[in-house]
Formats: sequence, structure tokens, C-alpha cells
Amino acid sequence: MSLSRSRLFAASAALSLLGACSSGSGPIHGGVAGANGSGAAGNTTGGSTGVAGQNASGAAGDSTGSGTAGQTGSGSAGSTGTAGSNTTGVGGTTGAAGVGASGAAGAAGGATGTGTGGMMGASSECSPPPPRPINVTDTKVWQGNFNGQPLYFNGSKKAEGKLFLLLPGIGNGPGAGGFESFVEVYGFHVFGPKTNTNLTGGSVPQMYKDTIKTDPMNKEANRQVGDARTDEWDGKGRVTWNTVSPANSMQQETIDAIHYAMTADPGGDWGFFLNADGTLRTTDVYVVGYSWGAQTWSMVSTYIRFGKVIAASGPVNEGFPNGTWMTDPSATPVNCKYALVSDGQAAEMFPNVMKAGWPGQVVQVHLGDKGPYTDDQHLFQMNGGDGGTSPGGHTVFCNSNPANQWWPVCKHVLGEPP
Repeated sequence: MSLSRSRLFAASAALSLLGACSSGSGPIHGGVAGANGSGAAGNTTGGSTGVAGQNASGAAGDSTGSGTAGQTGSGSAGSTGTAGSNTTGVGGTTGAAGVGASGAAGAAGGATGTGTGGMMGASSECSPPPPRPINVTDTKVWQGNFNGQPLYFNGSKKAEGKLFLLLPGIGNGPGAGGFESFVEVYGFHVFGPKTNTNLTGGSVPQMYKDTIKTDPMNKEANRQVGDARTDEWDGKGRVTWNTVSPANSMQQETIDAIHYAMTADPGGDWGFFLNADGTLRTTDVYVVGYSWGAQTWSMVSTYIRFGKVIAASGPVNEGFPNGTWMTDPSATPVNCKYALVSDGQAAEMFPNVMKAGWPGQVVQVHLGDKGPYTDDQHLFQMNGGDGGTSPGGHTVFCNSNPANQWWPVCKHVLGEPP
């Protein structure tokens, strides 16, 4: 189903509901920082989520989670706890991290949580350390193509050490609807792999569509559209009605394009993205898609571990509102996924990524909003647009024009400083 023909639900009640939804992570309750010294111990096993102290030690709270943490040490954690900014925290179910040291265990004990800031340590979760530093030795802008598909690296900028893969709208390509022009402002490596951009939920055999009508939760029927799209990535044959050979998959074409670029642009260190065994290191691959491409990466990233996903004007459910790509555990951490959707399509698209567990409440963005945006903000409703410099509606919103008033949120999803 073409997104340009998607049903647009703009009912105010539906949008209000979207604005109030979240992935389920509520406010943190637990110890409160003391002014100086250490907080006194509570009378039971600790608060529901103890909070890490600054530099000294604070003890567990009472049964309601009100323990205090000293200002100068490690705070004790409660039963769940979230990861802090620099080190490892221990406690509760996940554990809270101290800002300068480690959080002490709650009375009930629990698992260890780690992180470098953001939601559950989203920074380290999305970008685990590579096996070596990237080694770019040429500072020019290089453009090439492989099989008619674009390759680009802006060597004049600080090398990000991330490979962006682009997917376009239905029946189109190459590229990602223009979003790539914004990516190319920075030091990312960029490639647009070729694939079947006409493959949709409408391509699924009728027998599965009929099954959904009488058995809407049927897993075999619900897996078809997402599994077919994932076959486009690696050609593993998850479905029988759409055949892609591994040699013609997006994954293999990306590997082949990297080998080409290693010779054509030797100073760009394209080989950085390959493992020692020649496979693609997808934790250093960021994917961005427009419309059909947004849907495809949303589906594929449930089963393939990428570093980051950016969906622009997508995804719709393509006739399978309980598709398994929304209900199966995600291989790509959901804290690494972002969506930019227009106000006219929010009611149709956000419920899908919310069902898939993408975190945070819907953030309302208007032209000229400068943020700042925080690590727990992943879903953005783009209200308005000027039809030119700052595009609105069914679009990608982000482009290379520095006068674009969406740039603050575009930088946020890209991971660039404001």
C-alpha cells in the first residue's frame, strides 16, 4: 500500500492520545539526594527505584522508596533502577549507576545495569566500541557509485565511523527521499543499496490476508510482510512467495560496494565497516528510510541488529496491524530508533512504532522549535512546514539547507550536537 494513499487520521482525540502515550517507562521514584554527607538507612529493603548519589554514599530508602543519597558518593539502588551516565550501577532489577562512582546494591540485590547516559545507557547500547578506530587519511569529499547506486563520504568533516544505508519511497530510488543530503553535511559514509521497492503488504498471498480477517492474531499470517522485507536484506528465505538470493540481497550489495570503495577511495577507510571475516558489522550501520523505506527499516531492524534507525513518514501497518515485526523482540535496541511523522499522519503511524516498543511520548515540534531534545525523546510529530526550505507533510523534513527550521530535531535524531 503506497503511503501517499495512506488513510490520514487527524481526529484531535486520536492525536491527543498519541501525545500522551509512552513506551511504559514512567517517572523514577526512589531516594532523594541529601544536601551533604550520607543519607540514613531506611527500615526495609529499599525504595522502588533508588537514585544514584553524587560522590558519597546514601543508603536504601524505606518501603515507599524515600531513602536519601549523599551528595558526594554512590547512592544505593532500589528494586529496578536505571543506568547512569558513566559507570556501572548495581541494584534492583537493572541497577542504578552513580554519576562518579558505582551505586551500591539494594537490600534485595539484583542484576547489574550499565550505561553511558540517556535511556538505559542508550549511547553505548547503540554504539558499542568498534574493534579499532577509524583511520581516514584523505580529507576530500568523495562520490562514487556501485551498480548505479550512490556512495558518498565527506572526508572534510570529522569521521563519524558510521555507515548510513538509504531506502526511498515506494517504487523509487536510489536515496532516502532527500534525507541523505542532511547526512552528507557530516562525516558519515553513505550508500543506497538496491532492492525491490514495490514489495508491500499487498504483495502477500491472499490466503494470509483472508486468515487475518478471521484470525487477526495468527502469527504465520502476521509474519509474512516483515519476513519478506527482511529477506530483501539478507536473502535467507523466510517466505516462499518472494525469493531473493543472498548474492542479490541488500547486505551483500553493501559488502560488495564497500570492497569497491576501498579501492576507489582508499583514504576513506571503507573497510572499517567489515569484520575480520569479511561480514558487515551492522552495529556501526545506521539506516534511514523515507515512506516505504521507513517501513522497511522498521521491519528489518526487528530481526537485524543495526546501530540506529531513522524512519521518516512511516511506518504504516500495510494491512497487518498485528505484524510480528511489532510484537517480536527487537534485535536493534528500541532506544536506538527514531521516527519523524507529519501531524496529518500521526494517528496512522505512531501506533505501529509504539506497539513495537519504540520509547517515549510523542513530542510536538513546530517550525522554529530549538529544543533542546533529550535522550528519552524518539517520536516526533512535525506540525506544519513551509513547503520549501523546511518541508512538511509526507516528506523527510531534514535536508542540507542550514536555514531549515527543522534542523534542531534533525540533529537530535542524527546524534549531532545542537
